[in-house]
Amino acid sequence: MNNYFKTALNSPLALFLYNRPNHAMHAVEALKKCAESVASDLFIFVDGPKQNASQEDLQKIAEVSAFAHKVTGFKTVQITEQTRNIGLANSILQGVSKVLQNYDTVIVIEDDIIVGEDFLNFLNLALNKYLHDPLVAGVSGYSFPISENQPYFSRTGSCWGWGTYKRVWEPFIKSKDQLSISNLKENELGLFNVYGNFYQKMFEQHQQGLLQSWAVVFYLYYFSKEQYFLFSGANLIDNTGFDGSGSHKKKGNFLTDHHPIKRPLNNQFPNQIKENKEVRNKIVKLFQKGLSKPGIFRQMLHRFKSKLVKNI
Repeated sequence: MNNYFKTALNSPLALFLYNRPNHAMHAVEALKKCAESVASDLFIFVDGPKQNASQEDLQKIAEVSAFAHKVTGFKTVQITEQTRNIGLANSILQGVSKVLQNYDTVIVIEDDIIVGEDFLNFLNLALNKYLHDPLVAGVSGYSFPISENQPYFSRTGSCWGWGTYKRVWEPFIKSKDQLSISNLKENELGLFNVYGNFYQKMFEQHQQGLLQSWAVVFYLYYFSKEQYFLFSGANLIDNTGFDGSGSHKKKGNFLTDHHPIKRPLNNQFPNQIKENKEVRNKIVKLFQKGLSKPGIFRQMLHRFKSKLVKNI
């Protein structure tokens, strides 16, 4: 059987929704402003209610479901709804796996991600360009605020408006439960954390069952494989998840602030697949500045808990 599926110019879109109807509407409207949306297959995944959910939450989930069934403007729309809450981590693990059963690439958006009109164009171009390159794990429409207008490669992770490959995701799913910080080479733990012990601490919280994060586990997987993510340079998304509807938000930190969506100067990709030292230093300084503020890890952990912890 031919393993080549629908690797067309336009990757399928996986959109994850839960109980925020306004966010869902804004996320879809932003996607529809991308010219490529009409030629893109859209897969919508709606999580179900938590145990002992309030009437307000039940109503919001019902509103999200009703909205999802009315979405148009895409090549096709397929909806998967859960009868009970499985949490964002499991939603993404299952949803991305489902899409990649029949495609070689996927673009992933959560309900609090507002994409710019160039988002799909960039991700599709990049995903197709590096489709068969084993050094590239994925592509990000988010870019760190480091004054880089051109796309750049980084070993650092991204989960805000991103895309990946069947060839990367399926081996990750098979090995994710065996992953450990000890998988890293001795001299790479600092690179993995970027600054301090930020990602290591998050992974340990995941292992202890304090949060269920697909993102930090996926990051550890492709980092340990010495793979890279391509970042857009010009920021192509805005994360609205710190508006109070999902968690607390404090201004003045790149990890929690809104970042303006920019138009890319061009889609000139790097000549080599490696991390630019100057870019790396800028990212480290950014983390150093952000994580040095009191309580930032607790603030981030609260956000992840509110979105990722499965309520049984």
